[in-house]
Amino acid sequence: MNLKYRSLYFTLGLLTLSFAAKAQDDLLKLVDTTKTVETKKLPSTWKDVKLINVETTKITDPGVMQFVILHRFGDVGGQGNGGFHTLYGFDLALDIQFAFNFGITKNLMVGISRSKEQELIDLNAKYKLLTQTSSMPVSLALYEDAGVSPELNSTFYSGADASTPRTFSDKLSYFSEVIVDRRFNDHISLELLGGFEHRNYVVAAVNADNGAIDENNIPFAGVGGRFMFNKHSSLVFDYYYIYSQYRTGNTDNPFYPPISVGYEVETGGHIFEINFTNASYLDENNIIPYTQGNWLKGGFKLGFSISRVFNI
Repeated sequence: MNLKYRSLYFTLGLLTLSFAAKAQDDLLKLVDTTKTVETKKLPSTWKDVKLINVETTKITDPGVMQFVILHRFGDVGGQGNGGFHTLYGFDLALDIQFAFNFGITKNLMVGISRSKEQELIDLNAKYKLLTQTSSMPVSLALYEDAGVSPELNSTFYSGADASTPRTFSDKLSYFSEVIVDRRFNDHISLELLGGFEHRNYVVAAVNADNGAIDENNIPFAGVGGRFMFNKHSSLVFDYYYIYSQYRTGNTDNPFYPPISVGYEVETGGHIFEINFTNASYLDENNIIPYTQGNWLKGGFKLGFSISRVFNI
């Protein structure tokens, strides 16, 4: 074979290999693109780690600290001696809380908080097991909290018999829950949650209507949601249903499910929320067992929260 034909065959061979390699690259890109679409991470379901009274599945980013201030005023209506003479609750501070949350990994957050009511100091952790993507329909997180009340014994054991043994462990309480949520579209996100709250010590109060004694363990279920008006502002709500025979039909000492609604706005690196709720407290260890505000009788309160994140 002469040199002329050898050169022609060599050139054709190079072109064939080049087209084959390009075709293979295009095929691999197609496979990679398909895989990326199937596992595409969606925008965050929630703006904050908490709605109003319930936790969300959101985790503070690794290496980031979140600082949160929460405040709850007095009753707007007449149930808690509210009304005009207290400026519809503005004169009263039922509860105040400040909290620090720290992102440890992309799935783990730990936090510490202090509340005015019962002087509660809480340590908590949230672990995100699942994150919603185009191929995963929901997010899933576990939340654990341990609280201690350093109140004076004269306050903490108010109403108890003087002969009641008193130990440090009495002042411990625990809160555990599972949270499942889904972002349905650019506007609507919903979550379901369930768990139980445990108090080491309770006064043995009795429901005169059914004879039930106040429980150490209180199971609960809940729901929360958000409707986004735009990228920066949303309407939020949450609700707890409490499973407690002592709190069911207790006419002498009535209790009500915590129900809350609020407006959330993100601006300048801050998340600000103003809300109304019948819960007097800001900590779940108090919200679950002690909510006694009646919305229909004006037993709802104005509250707000401000959060800010910092790189550390």
